[in-house]
Amino acid sequence: MKIMHKMTECSYTLDCPKYSIDFIENRNKRELNKFYKDDNYYMLFSIPTIKEDMMKITFSEKEYSKQYNKILLDILTKYLLYILLLVGISTIFARFALRPLREALNLNDEFVKDMLHDFNTPLASLKINFKILQKKFGQDDAIFRSEEAMQTIHDLQGNLTYFLSHSPLSQEKLELSSCLLQRIKSHEVLYSDIIFFIDIEDVYLKINPEAFVRVVDNLLSNAAKYNVLNGTVTVSFTHNHLIIEDSGIGIKEPSKVFDRFYKETSRGMGIGLHVVKKLCDDMDIEINVESRLKKGTKFSLNLEKVMFS
Repeated sequence: MKIMHKMTECSYTLDCPKYSIDFIENRNKRELNKFYKDDNYYMLFSIPTIKEDMMKITFSEKEYSKQYNKILLDILTKYLLYILLLVGISTIFARFALRPLREALNLNDEFVKDMLHDFNTPLASLKINFKILQKKFGQDDAIFRSEEAMQTIHDLQGNLTYFLSHSPLSQEKLELSSCLLQRIKSHEVLYSDIIFFIDIEDVYLKINPEAFVRVVDNLLSNAAKYNVLNGTVTVSFTHNHLIIEDSGIGIKEPSKVFDRFYKETSRGMGIGLHVVKKLCDDMDIEINVESRLKKGTKFSLNLEKVMFS
């Protein structure tokens, strides 16, 4: 349209060195002000002269393409500048609008961290008192269960602390079977109505023990907690995979169990398996879940990348 407008102006002033001008015999009025391409030229038939002749203005295709590309580049440049300006303004306003929310979240995180830190004192006191009770009354199941419940609170504190801190994990050598036997023994006391089976060979892992124990405890606890009366929990190792399988109530939507705050019952906070997934990712362990309602759930940990050769 810009080029056609210039050609139209040229028909009045005749001062247009870029165009070729000629007069031809008058034609049908329908051809007046017609803009079309013919023989590698762009033509414009303008208003007839006094002699009823037509004035033809032509524009070479090469020059037309040059002008067209120049106009197109100008349009695109302005468009990109406007887009960048709009993105910049939007980003500034978004940061400004989200700043109070970000500050509130940071304040909430700091508050939770302080609360978790304050848990250390009563937990340490409980540990000391349980040791005193054990020395006074001997090995008692009630005391042991209370101590394990206190340990569960301690583990939950660890989950929340890790969830907020994301500190890097160190690696140590860990013997898999002895670690699992110890954790299963603890859960057998807490869940006396659940039968635990274990089939683990001697395997050594290069892994962070605390993080790995937290993963195992979460999985064993869920397997026992959401099981049926006199149900079973089977822990096995096959083809470099640690399998923890239960005969429990199952999961409606297994694909969502690792989402933060997702839970299918009123129990828990919905962050245990989310922390498990984050810990597995940090330790380079692939975790998968299979489940059927009223049939049970199976978690599989691929330990291939953390095993000693």
